[in-house]
Amino acid sequence: MLRKTVRDGERGAAFKLEGKLAQECVAEAEKAWSEFSGLAHRERVVDLCGVSLVDDRARELLARMHASGAKLVGTGPVTNALIEEICGDSQRRAPRWMRGVRSLFFRLIVSAVPRKEAVLDFVRGMGTGHFAYGIPGWIFTLQSYVAHIWKGIS
Repeated sequence: MLRKTVRDGERGAAFKLEGKLAQECVAEAEKAWSEFSGLAHRERVVDLCGVSLVDDRARELLARMHASGAKLVGTGPVTNALIEEICGDSQRRAPRWMRGVRSLFFRLIVSAVPRKEAVLDFVRGMGTGHFAYGIPGWIFTLQSYVAHIWKGIS
């Protein structure tokens, strides 16, 4: 059994399929897709999150949907592998080097969170007018750091 749902919004429309996309259900889905694709939409998304089985005819239908400009989305390793197989490089995640750069950036941000000792030094120094802010590897004097930022703003 196959369930088809169409959601139409401002930014585009979604064609959601749920169930087994195989045998006679493929013809049913193809008919619903032809009606759906006849409507004018800016962006068309085919939601495969609820699909549990896809046969060869269904793969061909999904490839035609993608070729007509629809974006295929899904969850789970099998569905994602199917989408990657159909879409090829056009809908791949960020390249591995980009994910590595993001990871490095995140680690640098996390490492900049002040340690407990640095916060205590900051609080103790409040009465002296000279604050030290400790970041692993660097020590910034708060007054000079604020002055540096102030020069950049003005």
